[in-house]
Amino acid sequence: EVDDESAAEYPYSYKWDDPHSGSALRRFIHDHKEFPTWTPILKQEMYDDPEFNKLNDFIHSPIEKFCVSKRVKEAFQQFNLPKHKFYPVEIYRPEKKFFGLAKKLKKVGSEYFAFHFDCHYISDSKQFIDFSKTKTTKDYLGIDQTNEIFLNNTFDSNLDVFELPMSGVPYISEELMLKLKEMKATGAILSNINERQHKVPRANPKLTWT
Repeated sequence: EVDDESAAEYPYSYKWDDPHSGSALRRFIHDHKEFPTWTPILKQEMYDDPEFNKLNDFIHSPIEKFCVSKRVKEAFQQFNLPKHKFYPVEIYRPEKKFFGLAKKLKKVGSEYFAFHFDCHYISDSKQFIDFSKTKTTKDYLGIDQTNEIFLNNTFDSNLDVFELPMSGVPYISEELMLKLKEMKATGAILSNINERQHKVPRANPKLTWT
């Protein structure tokens, strides 16, 4: 989970109809099951409320999958990752002028990146689940849910980051967790598997390797 003390959103002036926008990136991945050869134009505006305006290593934002600082990007690159891309993200902070009545955006000097990986269209992590042992039910929207996911022997145990269907959280290895703690990366709230998330309840089922 990413702490919302560092929170951002797409600027009001963001050009969603640009052929290289964030929505164009999502459509391309959905349609082609691959990352595009072009680089998307990604911008985020920090909230102006001091409670959510801290510039952390992880920024809570609609950027997929994570919006991270350069030093966290370099840390991730030391580990075994699913098929992914790192895309530059321009981060802006509001500056209040004229007694707080007008807002001007200033680009921050620090480099940030979208750590984008996809475990549905590009890398199918559903293949890792042993559905003969994983008991599922349907929620009120008809979506499968479970309290325990059984992983079969095709699961790539070398991965340090992965996602699974029926879970609302990404998973990282203990080695990557220790690295993030060692470097004192800010903005990431780490939870144990099958533990309730700190702020927002998300599906976090128990994982069992078979």
